Amino acid sequence: MVKNFSQIKKQIQNLWNNFNKKAKIVIIVSALVTFIGMLLLAHWASKPEYMVLFNNLSMEDAGGIINSLDEKQITYQLKDNGSTILVPQKNVHKLRLDLASQGLPTGGNVGFEIFDRNQIGSTDFEQKVQFNRALSGELARTIKQLDNVLAANVRITPSESSIYKEQEEPAKASVVLKLKQYTKLTTKEVKSIANLVASSVNGLDPTRVTIVDTTGNLLSAKLKEDDEKADISDKLALQNKFEEAIEKDLNVMLTKVLGMGNFSLAVNATLNFDQRNIESKRYEPVVDDEGIIRSKQSKTESSQGMTTTPEGVPGTTSNLPQYKINNQDRTEHDKEEEIVNYEINEEVEKYVQAPGTLEKLSVAVTVDTPDGQLDAAKQEAITNLISAAVGYDVNRGDQITVIGMAFDNSLEEEVINAEASEAAKRRTILLSLLIGIAILIAVLLIVLYRKRRNEMGSEAEVGQNVDYLIDEAEEEFAVGDNLTSEERERQKLQNQLRNIIKDQPEEIAGLIKSWLSED
Repeated sequence: MVKNFSQIKKQIQNLWNNFNKKAKIVIIVSALVTFIGMLLLAHWASKPEYMVLFNNLSMEDAGGIINSLDEKQITYQLKDNGSTILVPQKNVHKLRLDLASQGLPTGGNVGFEIFDRNQIGSTDFEQKVQFNRALSGELARTIKQLDNVLAANVRITPSESSIYKEQEEPAKASVVLKLKQYTKLTTKEVKSIANLVASSVNGLDPTRVTIVDTTGNLLSAKLKEDDEKADISDKLALQNKFEEAIEKDLNVMLTKVLGMGNFSLAVNATLNFDQRNIESKRYEPVVDDEGIIRSKQSKTESSQGMTTTPEGVPGTTSNLPQYKINNQDRTEHDKEEEIVNYEINEEVEKYVQAPGTLEKLSVAVTVDTPDGQLDAAKQEAITNLISAAVGYDVNRGDQITVIGMAFDNSLEEEVINAEASEAAKRRTILLSLLIGIAILIAVLLIVLYRKRRNEMGSEAEVGQNVDYLIDEAEEEFAVGDNLTSEERERQKLQNQLRNIIKDQPEEIAGLIKSWLSED
């Protein structure tokens, strides 16, 4: 074993001594570079790969997470001024679960975990404040999950009840958003945030949610503007659709009567988009003109008695008790009173007039005539035809106008001529290309044909030269009858070569050409 080792060592020394100085320097430098590279590779392989644990953290959340990592003695790295924390990749998922159990990160907002701590002696007012604070925090966390939102802050003002209706204050809310750079929220996203906040707060209307971003843009104003624009747009779309439907029907009808392109048509409709509620009441008797008796009340009075007619001299003398009254009359009184209530029919009709009713319709038709005049009978016939088709109503203020006029088709003719000229140019260019391609193909075919013919001529010439040389050799060796063994062997080889040339002339010609080119 030792002997073999010494032999190997001696061989290495001999090999090393055989190298010159330059080779020795190259070997030493290469060994050092390789050793240093292996050390760096080992260091890089042993270094843990860091991965983002959380990013876009607030200072409070970052501090809480770092304290937790220090307690667990886990290495970490900070980036983006401390808002991004990186940890070894193998620990990322476990740390996220552990920190989530501790309520980290909170997103800079306190949620319903605030009620995890029992607060003895807190008043109802304090409980309401804590509830609104927790609800605001939870809403902010939810809004922060949107793609383009980095941070969110929600403030809720609960409704204030009162015994007086006019003194009640409805609930309100405000949302402040920090958006990603170079991004904007769409109207749909803003509306979603407003409805999310309104659905989470009792008695809160989405229109009372104010949404702004950190640059001061009032995002919730888009909702009102878009609603108004959408309402106007819907009305215009409905009106245009109504006009297009009438115009389409009239086009079909007039095309059959006047022909294609012999008239122009325009329809203008005015629609009323006001919604009206109408209620009417009507009373009618049930039977004949009297009706059915619902209730009846009768009252009868009767009285009898004696009455004294005053007489005598006016004054105190005639009223003294010693004077006797002699005139007395008997009276009777009868009275009857009857109240009758009849049952009647009461009919209540409520009518809701839907928006979009037609208020006025105008139709204008221009007929192409060479002299610019339209026959009165034909004009009246076209007018009556259009009136019947569109449901003409004079009380509604509808208007139908039919006139004759010579159409100016100069622009149409110019367009047709320009298109024809352009088509002619395209045909000329295409024809030129086809001719050029045909000429090119013909030239290529001629060149290939000539090249092929030259190659065939050179091969035939080479074959003739070979035959000539062989014939000369045969004549040379056929001079004497008595040939030596060497001459006979040469003659045999000559015959074999001649046979090969006859069987494979192309291969022999190519071989000779290659020899000539090498010379």
